[in-house]
Amino acid sequence: MEVPECPVCLERYDNQVSIPRVLSCGHSVCEACLVELPLRFPNTIRCPACTQLVKYSSEQGPSSLPKNIDLLRLCLSSSSSSSSRSVKPTQRSTIDGCDDRSVIRDRFWSDEFYAKWKDWILPHDAVSVESRPEPESEPSGFVLRGQFGSSSSLKGRVSVCSRNSKCLSLVPVFSLPRVLNCSKFKFSYAARIMECLVGMKEAVREELALILEASVRQGRVFRVYGLWSEVEVVDGSLYLVCERHNGGSILQKFGELKNGFLGLGLEDKKDGILSFAVIGKSVCDSMLALHLEGLAAGCLGPSCFAFDELGGVCVDLNEVLVMRRKTVYSFSGGNKVRQKDEGLFKGCLKTELFLCPEVLFRLLQKDAAVNPEDEHSRYPFGYGSDVWSLACVLLWLLIGDALPQIPFEMSEENGFDLSASYVCWVEKVSSVLEDKLGSEYPSLRGTLCKCLDMNPGNRMSVVDVRKCIQDMLLKPEFDFLENLEVMVNRSSTGCCLVLDELNEKEDNGPPDVVDGEEKPDADLVASLSKGMAELKDLRGHLDCISGLAIGGGYLFSSSFDKTVKVWSLLDFSVSHTFKGHEDKVMAIVYVDDKEPLCVSGDNGGGIFVWGLSAPLRQDPLRKWYEQKDWRFSGIHSLTVSASRCLYTGSGDRTIKGWLLKDGTLMCTMTGHRSVVSTLVVCDEVLYSGSWDGTIRLWSLSDHSPLTVLGEGMPGEMKSILAITVDRHLLVAAYENGCIKVWRNDVFMSSKSLHNGAIFAMSMQGQCLYTGGWDKNINIQELAGDDELEVRAFGTISCSSVVTAILSCQGKLFVGYADKSIKSKPVSCISVMATTVPAFSYAPSFAIKPPHTDANASSFIPPSSLSHPSSFSPLRRRRFTRAPFVAALAPSKGTLGSIRKSLNDFMSLNYWVVRDYYRLVSSVNSFEAHIQKLSDEQLTAKTEEFRRRLGRGETLGDIQAEAFAVVREAAWRKLGMRHFDVQIIGGAVLHDGSIAEMKTGEGKTLVSTLAAYLNALTGEGVHVVTVNDYLAQRDSEWMGSVHRFLGLSVGLIQKGMNAAERRSNYRCDITYTNNSELGFDYLRDNLAGNREDLVMRWPKPFHFAIVDEVDSVLIDEGRNPLLISGEASKDAARYPVAAKVAELLVQGTHYNVELKNESVELTEEGIALAEMALETNDLWDENDPWARFVMNALKAKEFYRRDVEYIVRDGKALIINELTGRVEEKRRWSEGIHQAVEAKEGLKIQADSVVVAQITYQSLFKLYPKLSGMTGTAKTEMPVIEVPTNLPNIRKDLPIQAFATARGKWEQVRREVEYMFRQGRPILVGTTSVENSELLAGLLWEWNIPHNVLNARPKYAAREAEIVAQAGRKHAITISTNMAGRGTDIILGGNPKMLAREIIEDSVIHLLTQQVPNVELASETVSRQVLPKIKVGSSSMALLAKATLMAKYVSKSEGRNWTYQKAKSLITEAIQFSLSYSFEELEELANEDSEFYPLGPTVALAYVSVLKDCEEHCLHEGSEVKRLGGLHVIGTSLHESRRIDNQLRGRAGRQGDPGSTRFMDEMFQKFNFDTEWAVRLISKITNDEDMPIEGDAIVKQLLGLQINAEKFFFSIRKSLVEFDEVLEVQRKHVYDLRQLILTGDDESCSQHIFQYMQAVVDEIVFSNINPMKHPCTWSLSKLLKEYMTIGGKLLHESFGGITDDSLLTSLEQLNDAGSIDIVNFSLPNLPTPPNAFRGIRRKSSSLRRWLVICSDDLIENGKYRTTSNLLRKYLGDFLIASYLNVVEESGYEDKYVKEIERAVLLKTLDCFWRDHLVNMNRLSSAVNIRSFGHRNPLEEYKIDGCRFFISMLSATRRLTVEALLQHWSSPMESLELS
Repeated sequence: MEVPECPVCLERYDNQVSIPRVLSCGHSVCEACLVELPLRFPNTIRCPACTQLVKYSSEQGPSSLPKNIDLLRLCLSSSSSSSSRSVKPTQRSTIDGCDDRSVIRDRFWSDEFYAKWKDWILPHDAVSVESRPEPESEPSGFVLRGQFGSSSSLKGRVSVCSRNSKCLSLVPVFSLPRVLNCSKFKFSYAARIMECLVGMKEAVREELALILEASVRQGRVFRVYGLWSEVEVVDGSLYLVCERHNGGSILQKFGELKNGFLGLGLEDKKDGILSFAVIGKSVCDSMLALHLEGLAAGCLGPSCFAFDELGGVCVDLNEVLVMRRKTVYSFSGGNKVRQKDEGLFKGCLKTELFLCPEVLFRLLQKDAAVNPEDEHSRYPFGYGSDVWSLACVLLWLLIGDALPQIPFEMSEENGFDLSASYVCWVEKVSSVLEDKLGSEYPSLRGTLCKCLDMNPGNRMSVVDVRKCIQDMLLKPEFDFLENLEVMVNRSSTGCCLVLDELNEKEDNGPPDVVDGEEKPDADLVASLSKGMAELKDLRGHLDCISGLAIGGGYLFSSSFDKTVKVWSLLDFSVSHTFKGHEDKVMAIVYVDDKEPLCVSGDNGGGIFVWGLSAPLRQDPLRKWYEQKDWRFSGIHSLTVSASRCLYTGSGDRTIKGWLLKDGTLMCTMTGHRSVVSTLVVCDEVLYSGSWDGTIRLWSLSDHSPLTVLGEGMPGEMKSILAITVDRHLLVAAYENGCIKVWRNDVFMSSKSLHNGAIFAMSMQGQCLYTGGWDKNINIQELAGDDELEVRAFGTISCSSVVTAILSCQGKLFVGYADKSIKSKPVSCISVMATTVPAFSYAPSFAIKPPHTDANASSFIPPSSLSHPSSFSPLRRRRFTRAPFVAALAPSKGTLGSIRKSLNDFMSLNYWVVRDYYRLVSSVNSFEAHIQKLSDEQLTAKTEEFRRRLGRGETLGDIQAEAFAVVREAAWRKLGMRHFDVQIIGGAVLHDGSIAEMKTGEGKTLVSTLAAYLNALTGEGVHVVTVNDYLAQRDSEWMGSVHRFLGLSVGLIQKGMNAAERRSNYRCDITYTNNSELGFDYLRDNLAGNREDLVMRWPKPFHFAIVDEVDSVLIDEGRNPLLISGEASKDAARYPVAAKVAELLVQGTHYNVELKNESVELTEEGIALAEMALETNDLWDENDPWARFVMNALKAKEFYRRDVEYIVRDGKALIINELTGRVEEKRRWSEGIHQAVEAKEGLKIQADSVVVAQITYQSLFKLYPKLSGMTGTAKTEMPVIEVPTNLPNIRKDLPIQAFATARGKWEQVRREVEYMFRQGRPILVGTTSVENSELLAGLLWEWNIPHNVLNARPKYAAREAEIVAQAGRKHAITISTNMAGRGTDIILGGNPKMLAREIIEDSVIHLLTQQVPNVELASETVSRQVLPKIKVGSSSMALLAKATLMAKYVSKSEGRNWTYQKAKSLITEAIQFSLSYSFEELEELANEDSEFYPLGPTVALAYVSVLKDCEEHCLHEGSEVKRLGGLHVIGTSLHESRRIDNQLRGRAGRQGDPGSTRFMDEMFQKFNFDTEWAVRLISKITNDEDMPIEGDAIVKQLLGLQINAEKFFFSIRKSLVEFDEVLEVQRKHVYDLRQLILTGDDESCSQHIFQYMQAVVDEIVFSNINPMKHPCTWSLSKLLKEYMTIGGKLLHESFGGITDDSLLTSLEQLNDAGSIDIVNFSLPNLPTPPNAFRGIRRKSSSLRRWLVICSDDLIENGKYRTTSNLLRKYLGDFLIASYLNVVEESGYEDKYVKEIERAVLLKTLDCFWRDHLVNMNRLSSAVNIRSFGHRNPLEEYKIDGCRFFISMLSATRRLTVEALLQHWSSPMESLELS
């Protein structure tokens, strides 16, 4: 029995040094090695024995793992039994029960030697010998035939190979040492082989190592598994165990070709030549692979090259070694060459054994047959020797028996000189080649003859021969492939397998690859259409191929036709078809086990395990199904681990692990957010790729997540469709056609390869094959060490979409969407290019260079094939290609629609949305049942859902049914039923994503689904809109659905008090706008007591739905929310600065940067400003004018009246640039608003200072779950596009560009007039109030009636009416911005708004004499062109009744109603009509009452008029649709395409027709060269106002727009990055503040005690050094600072203490033996007051001491304990003194806590406010540091952290000082407010 040893260091285990620790996988490793093992992932190592990833805590070390007691017991017993022996600890010998120890020898090999060779020693029972050769058949007696046994000790690579290849060949390489029977010592099996290896010559051992390693590294060399010996044979041999293939050697395959390939009898000699070239190139490749490993054969024959199971040519090392032994045997003993032999070479040629001359002479020299001084004996041997033999093999393949066999005469007369006969033989060979080949292939003939040169130095290299043959196959345009050869190091030397014992090497080393200049023959390029390079086309499936797998001699293919086919690799015939799947088979995998298996998975969740034992059965061995829910879309990927566990990637976003033996579910791994599309296992790590764009790594030891790759990477999220892993490299393929490469989990490179999705990918070595939607297979090389480079090799054109790729052992298998599979050798990929010109259709494979011009296609017109000149140079093909392509080209519109549909199909959004349709089906299945419920039962569903959640169900479990309930409730309350696409939108919101829904698709109704579902948890849902109007509308409109279902609905509006806000925030669903929400959060964090809090503390945020999320997070994301207070008294400076700004002239005194909105004073401007202000320096700190002057200039240049603001009631009011609305309570910061007021001559309001601030990005990050809705955010945010209910048929006309603004406005006027004459409604979007009124003036001049909607009050009051009329025939609407209006433009008009307008026109003037707006009353908006609404007679009667009733009510009320009150009465009446039926309203209007029934009467009239309006609008809408729908004109491109799309989206809603047109001048804001445009137009025409629709101009404009988006994105990104620093600090302060505010009294006291101890610690740390004696400490300064903090409270106790007395006390303390911590006091110093009475206070004191002892705030030193005791004494004294004085004050405890809480909050708020000011100043100051090559953000982080620490320190100190001062002198302290 061998002694157990560590698998890493090979040391024997003991209980001192090599202690065995057990890993979770079951293997043991010693402690010393555990510490050194690298951590690939956190707390994870790889077991050195089985390579599994196992958990290991690096912090706890090896002690965290259990000892292997059994191994220790075994090792210790072995050690004790051999304690008297002088044997090394790692000895591998065993004792055969003998007491005589004198014969026991020490081991003869080192640990390094043993570690190198032990893995190559096969177990003695691993191989069984089948037969031994008879002496007659094998006179050498060398080779044994055998097979792998059933040894359980077979592991790793040998275990895998033993299942794939049973047949072995055993080649003896050395004789084992003899075993003496008299010896009492017996070697073990392994030790016997090790001693044999030690006894070998170094050269022989090196050769043996080269052979073993070469077979592992090279796929072109048949395997050598290791070393083996027969145990029972005493005088045995050491054998090389080699792979024995039965596929046949070249000799067996082509031995019957007597005349070689030229004698095949083919009609065309070129076919035979090309067939020879294909085989010859593969032979050269295999020979080059052998040379790359430093090996040279020395003698070769056709039997040395064999075909593997996939058809590739490999070097058979077994045959090479056997031939070596036969050759040596033939020249030994009685077989020596005699002088008069017939000729040596003749015999060799007859037996197809080609021995080069230099090797022959060496063998003859060894047996003294030739003179050692002969010149031929001095030729070196090595790689060049193989070239001679290789040339003979190629000649044999080419001409067969025609190869001349001339004896070489050797005699004493000629001195054994072979030169004459050899030259004659070579000439005869050349003559035969010329006769056979003719004059067509001179390069081939010359190369082969040159390889037969007597001198090896003059021969061609293997690479040259390979290149010569390759040139026969490649077309001229593929010369780039010559650069992709494998390089062989010429400086190394090769080991000759024939002459190994001579130990002589060739001096010139192995060959190099040299790029040649010779080009292939032109005639040869067009002729290869048959022969060995022909593709294998496998057909049999009835649908798309979905997966490929290989193993056990079979190829397995899965298909959407629900079958799995098994193909034989020998002849590619169908061996079997597995049937049984009920759904499409999505994935397949081969399991290489004792019983080989094939596993397939379908999209119905079925997993089928098929047996592969003969005969193949029809039924699966096992099958099972995954559990399904609505999210499930079946199995998408499969993989198998080394432990034979099956892993499945599913549509439900999970990965499941199964036991293959019984289908037991082991684990479920979650983390992906979409379908798990691909799985790979490598090195016990599971790699999973998903449509969410991420790759997750999982440990297979415990199925825990290791890391996530691809998350948060820049760029739009794209789905991963395939991944492949090869040890350290990971490659992922994406839906957009690009790949990304990671090395050791570090991102290395990204490259776009395909025009469309990559569906399949395979990697073999450094070669990567990808295929996908564009019907191409791209071949890339992954090269580079430090920087990985993805190099293009070529492109294979295919006839169909590539859906599966598998590269294995030199073969490439490709599955297609056209149901076919094609197979071909990887080495012959370039050959397929030559087949292209021979066919009249696009071939399946056509390789193209990666940088070939698009016109240089290999697709040739059929007409050119009949002419021999069709294959002329490339430029001729370019000329003939164009007409053919043009004839086949589809129309532009058709091509665009096809491209759009393909892009949609290939996008991640398509597959994500398709996933949601399962939820839609589930919701629809509930609908019939839900419709049968009564109102009460439907309402009761809410409580049922809450009970189910309480029992442990999740929101996902009830989602489908809850959505069905909301859908039914909306139908009953609103008359609106959610469309299926709206169900998808609700699901997107529930999943926390952004749903992009086009205008008019019902985003408001969609929000009810997610809001209701998430409100069931009772934690509150916030529906956030962009303004108060939408919040109120939605709370009333959609809130009726929620109230019907039993939920409470709240509304936050401007002007509400704290109690109202608190009540509304407590509701289940709260509607608010973004600014009110943000300010409520900030105000809550400024509250002085808990009664002032309005939000749900301590968890105010749970789930939010943000409407128009792009507007909130992008447009308003640039401006943080600020709460400010008055601070500055410099209001008088602003008007003066405004006057100075008027004096300064742009370009002379200052320069303007439009893009950054910044100004810069010139030297002249500074001088003029200083002169006008009578100051010597604008930047003087005592008299600062620079800030005021700069702000005045900015107000002058960038803040324009009626654009950025309007003036109303003596105030400058900001216009929201997004919505066009007036923001009355918003002001610009940093003095800008005051500068604008000064410019307009308004009253200057006081400057402000920031009290609290937060960005919208930081605000919404506080929500654990956040979702959003938008119509146009795809260009700037990751969204999920929800499909429209009806297809969008809107036409977007080309953009028109103008050189001048005058030309643009004139064209707008003409287009408006043209559309108006047609009768189409028109919406004109402008970017400012000024532009809208400019256009309105132009239209009035031409008498074109229109409506204007902008920020002016006279228009804003009629907003709803204007939008309602905008879709009517002949309607013209000019609007500043249409985002956030909240009202859709309905073609034909909005019947509800029109009915309301009719009611108001009839009734409201009778109820009030007040007009809404004096300015509006003087301006009449023409409605004469709009079609008149015909009101029916019944409606007229009801209107008359309502009018009469209004007169009576007006008389009774005395006509004193305001306009708003009258309008509110009509609004209430309309709401009243929604709650009652028509009959009920009639009863209410006719019943007798003492009050006039005005409300029911108006409601009754409204219902009747509404029916008439609906009929009219329906008819008018049909007419408008016939005319073309709404036409939208954009008068300027905005800074973002998203805002343009918002305007475009107003047309074509819900499948309506429509059109859009954008016009723009040359975008001056971004410094576009308008003069260039004017010059360009002047060359075309004299009209500068002519519109330009050229692509070049449009691309310029769109490019500028994209640059603008990037610019503003950088601003937002910078704001967010800077705010993230403040966000962490804000969270700390606000959490602390809420803890103080909402905590109990005890927690408040603990905060004060912590503050006091922290203040004491800061004093102590600044004055002591624990490394030095207390005599060196600054004790006097310490006492002074301590007394300053305590003030009068400590004066009596510490007034007489000096630094000497304190030093004496500390020295006594240092010498003390024990200390009483509970009642601790420093010797001879005042004792702290006895304030720590009671359990709570004593435990509090003890906890502080434990914190002091455990913190790392103080360095370790000799006096650390003394320092800590000093901290405790001073802290306890301060706290005790404070408690004592508070008790003596006599106040109630409640009052004391109020004072403490007030002081804590006041000081914290004060310093936080100052900190915000400092941070704002810092953010501006750090930008200057970039000039010093410093990163401003990093500088901001460093200084910001320093500021924050200082702020907290100052807060603690001031809090302590204020409290001590207040209680020590309460009458003198300031009153706390």
